[in-house]
Amino acid sequence: MSALPPTATQTQRFQRRTVLVKRHLQLKYAAIVFASVLFTALIVGGDVAYTMVRFISRENPSLMPDALDLLRFGVVKLALFMGIMFVLSLFVSHRIAGPIYRFERSTQTIATGDLTHRVSLRTGDDLMELQDEMNAMVSALQRLVQKDRTLAEHLLSRVEALTARLPEHGSADGGPVREELKALCAELKHLTQGFKV
Repeated sequence: MSALPPTATQTQRFQRRTVLVKRHLQLKYAAIVFASVLFTALIVGGDVAYTMVRFISRENPSLMPDALDLLRFGVVKLALFMGIMFVLSLFVSHRIAGPIYRFERSTQTIATGDLTHRVSLRTGDDLMELQDEMNAMVSALQRLVQKDRTLAEHLLSRVEALTARLPEHGSADGGPVREELKALCAELKHLTQGFKV
């Protein structure tokens, strides 16, 4: 018994093995998230540290060494937290960069004339609405090209029928017209051949 072709839901469950599929985009996204979180942490953390040191130095100066140890420990925790945030932002950016990568590959395939190709994103990826819109656009183009191909085939058969009714090469009045119609037939045969529909 032969295996059935995969359904649309089965093909959307593929796994990307590389986290950095669009290195520049993902690193830029991660840097923006990293800088935003770091800026917020430094503003809030700096204010809390300043307020704490001021309060302890005024109320109980003997606790100052412990407060400074606590601040050093907080800086180490902040560095660890920022490292985790950077890695997490790479994984989050993967959900956007992965679909963009698939769109780029799909547009390259469609640009070669393959109108049977459809974008297929993973289940749960972002930009699913764009996938649906692009697939609808390619389907519409496929229908238009198929319609033009059918029309070209119809015109070709009519031109070939007209060519068959003209007198042969020996006749002065039919020769040049026959050659022109044959050239037209050749052009009609290649009209939509660049497309895979």
